[in-house]
Amino acid sequence: SSTISKHWEAELATLKGNNAKLTAALLESTANVKQWKQQLAAYQEEAERLHKRVTELECVSSQANEVHTNKTELNQTIQELESTLKKKEEEIEGLKQEIENARELQAQRDSLTQKLQEVEIQNKDLEGQLSDLEQRLEKSQNEQEAFCNNLKTLLEILDGKIFELTELRDNLAKLIECS
Repeated sequence: SSTISKHWEAELATLKGNNAKLTAALLESTANVKQWKQQLAAYQEEAERLHKRVTELECVSSQANEVHTNKTELNQTIQELESTLKKKEEEIEGLKQEIENARELQAQRDSLTQKLQEVEIQNKDLEGQLSDLEQRLEKSQNEQEAFCNNLKTLLEILDGKIFELTELRDNLAKLIECS
């Protein structure tokens, strides 16, 4: 039972370490999500501003080549921003999955902690029973030892009596022969 207890204690320590790491990762992920949302809003504003700028340039500019070049650059910038936005959204989904995994691990840790407490209670009960049995065994051994000592004493007394009876018989036999 002490081996089981040590196993559960090691398991609990591992889970506590994992829990601390996951909690730190969760906090970091939450901070990153907030930062990415802010970046996303900034990118969206920038994209909207660039779209407006493209529209203005198309309306105002008389030089088609310059507008076309600016439009191409702006479209490329918009595509880059959209690509960055897509990557950030994928990272956010990944972080949400990590958060869900962290919650599942937390639930498993709580369950294992409860099981460990139950095992510790059972272990204490078993230790109490073992102590009681050891005391009873020791008492029984002491009683058996005392009984054996009493039997030895009785055997010694019996041997003495048998010896006395044997002498008495021999003496009686001699008396009978003499008479």
